[in-house]
Amino acid sequence: MNRAMKQSIPVSRQSAVRAGKLRIFESSTLLIVCLVLAAVLWSLACTAASPAATPPPATKAAAPALKTTVEQRWESTLAEARKEGVVTVYALWRPENRTTLTQAFKDKYGINIEFSPFSRGSDLLAKVQAEQRAGMYVADVFGAGGPTLVATMKPEGVLGSIEPLLMLPEVMDAKYWGGGKFPFLDKDKTAVGMIASVQRYLAYNTDLIKKGEITTYKDVLKPQYKGKLTLNDPTVTGVGNAFLSHLAMDIWNLEETKAYLRALVRDQGAVIQRDNRLHVESVARGKFPIAVAPLPDGLDEFLKLGAPIDAVIVKEGTFVSPAAGAMAVAPKPAHPNATAVFVNWVLTKEGQTVFARGFGNPSIRNDVPTEGFHPVLLAQPGEKIFIDSEDAIIFRGQMLAIAKQVIEEAGK
Repeated sequence: MNRAMKQSIPVSRQSAVRAGKLRIFESSTLLIVCLVLAAVLWSLACTAASPAATPPPATKAAAPALKTTVEQRWESTLAEARKEGVVTVYALWRPENRTTLTQAFKDKYGINIEFSPFSRGSDLLAKVQAEQRAGMYVADVFGAGGPTLVATMKPEGVLGSIEPLLMLPEVMDAKYWGGGKFPFLDKDKTAVGMIASVQRYLAYNTDLIKKGEITTYKDVLKPQYKGKLTLNDPTVTGVGNAFLSHLAMDIWNLEETKAYLRALVRDQGAVIQRDNRLHVESVARGKFPIAVAPLPDGLDEFLKLGAPIDAVIVKEGTFVSPAAGAMAVAPKPAHPNATAVFVNWVLTKEGQTVFARGFGNPSIRNDVPTEGFHPVLLAQPGEKIFIDSEDAIIFRGQMLAIAKQVIEEAGK
């Protein structure tokens, strides 16, 4: 055997060994792959066989809140009111008030207000009576003073009940109203007082009387004030009459009130005036140091002019009157739905804000802004407040004759 052949044998063996190792490696690799693949398949099979995980229950969308009966009634009434398109108001309210209410109500609901203005309650009543006798119900709402509505119109049967028309929660909640109760003016709930005209029944010239010198109604009976008083005529409907009625009903009694009036006229020589503006002006100009029963509007006018005049916040408390800012409705409104919408809206905070600004006096709602009104013409914190009532309104009619008799006797 030659040398070349001898050397080739080991090489072949090495190759065979390498080839054998390669086959073993390939076999091992294939086995591993198969095992891995089997494990994967087994895992998938187990996963498929196991029950699927239950997904969390889907959150149900909250069902829309059901509308309350009140909301349904309001929306229905409003829809019908818009079809009617107008509410007719017969009122003694001033032009500024009529203008602002008409615009605000139209902007809010798209409903017109047709105003018929009157200067006297007697004229308003005569108009309504003539229409109703003819079977005509033209007016929806009446705006006037408490005495006109309660003592004059109500006995004639020309007013309907206002209570069934009320539906808005913010209107009916007593906490929003002065005195903590809804401001009905009569037991049958046909009239509502909306204005809190604070009656400062004593005013004085600040150049002639010191602040704090007078603190009670009886202080003006002191000898030093003799010949220095002017009294608003209590024998006609107005502030003078309301003042004496307030003393008799709320502060003292009838006999003590008669004695007080007698002393004012006979002992103090109080000069009686019937013109409301001149009554206040005579004090602002210093002709009289003290005014008894001044008209709040006149007092406000001269306060804004910067005249030397102020009012006394007496210890007895203050009487709050709706003045001409009261409201009632017809028994058969021509536009019943528009009437209901107007009545509710004008009694809301929004409506009362508009009404009070146009009227020139603060609202009896206690959440209505009072900016722009003189502080002395607002009820003071902790001050005792007397609110108008049907009994007081009726008594004022009786007080007219009583005052006339007392003054005539005092002058003899």
